[in-house]
Amino acid sequence: MSCDDKLIRLSTLAQQTGISVHCIRTYIDCGLIQVSVRTAGGMFLFYEPVIERLRFIRMARNVDVPLEQIDRLLAARDNRDDDATETSLAELTQYIETCRDRLNCFEQSLKQHFVVSL
Repeated sequence: MSCDDKLIRLSTLAQQTGISVHCIRTYIDCGLIQVSVRTAGGMFLFYEPVIERLRFIRMARNVDVPLEQIDRLLAARDNRDDDATETSLAELTQYIETCRDRLNCFEQSLKQHFVVSL
């Protein structure tokens, strides 16, 4: 982080990312994001780059990627571990394929049960 990075409050972070304060606290507890500074009064402050990280987490969670997989991928990237990153990406690719297969089965079921053309 550079000296120019601005610290932002947890509530502001929630507003800017569309993620509830409760969820952000969960992500802190899980180690997905780190508190940059904790004030004497207990207030959490974050550097602005955490916003993009949270947006990525939100996007992944919106498609039901498990927190454990998100954590492995982000940890691998943070540690600059190319092998672990590659493994995590392969796991996520498999997860996406499994989801596609499930959606295709569901689509076929819709067609059969409701005699619709999708």
